[in-house]
Amino acid sequence: MKKTALVFIMFLATLSIYGQDIIGTWNGVLSVQGTTLRVDFNISSTDDGYTSTMDSPDQSAYGIPVTSTKFKEKELTITVTDLGIVYKGKLNKDNIIEGTFTQMGQAFEMNLTKKKEE
Repeated sequence: MKKTALVFIMFLATLSIYGQDIIGTWNGVLSVQGTTLRVDFNISSTDDGYTSTMDSPDQSAYGIPVTSTKFKEKELTITVTDLGIVYKGKLNKDNIIEGTFTQMGQAFEMNLTKKKEE
């Protein structure tokens, strides 16, 4: 019985540590017709999963509300309904999210790297 409880506790601890990998600020750069635009996603945990906001520092736009943030089986999906934005990516072994930023039907490759905590 003690062995089963210990295995269960270790399993929960592993899930907790793994789930925290996505929490923080993730930076990416969009390249559109020779122009670059920085995009940041600020991801936090909630009781039900995750929440986030989006920043576009080059446009001086901060705290843009995100409609939904989902992270399951290393796949991140962020939706900003009001702006017609969907970001989908997969967290790789190097802690980089490789994905696609889609807005109004136009898709652009955009990888995200996690901002180091200061």
